[in-house]
Amino acid sequence: MEDKIAIGELIARFAHCSDYCDWDALATLYTPDVETEMEGIPLRFRGIDEQIEHAKVSEQQTEGKNRHYNYNLFVTEENGEVQANYMFTNVNAGHQPMAAKIVVSGRMRDTVVKTDGEWKIARRFVRFDQDVNVSA
Repeated sequence: MEDKIAIGELIARFAHCSDYCDWDALATLYTPDVETEMEGIPLRFRGIDEQIEHAKVSEQQTEGKNRHYNYNLFVTEENGEVQANYMFTNVNAGHQPMAAKIVVSGRMRDTVVKTDGEWKIARRFVRFDQDVNVSA
């Protein structure tokens, strides 16, 4: 049970660090060889530096108003791999009340590993609900 709570908090920390530009803390949430793959899109982010660069681009594109909302988390273990499965909504919060816009929604599956007593994201697979064309 403690591991499931820690994995849920790992996912929550990702959203907070990414959305509020805490790049140093964000970097600590990944394994060195982390990879993000998006279904149907040839774009991949490999390694911590590429994960951080992608978050910085999102921050620039939204003027600091990129927000990740993650929910319906469940944790599975299969063949020795632990996976955090959850839904997400990505929102551009905007600068004016009542102007926030949902950008995209979907499901994520993070393969997580326990390293030195801490859970980290080793691989992320994103499946969007919409047909999207994402660039870096």
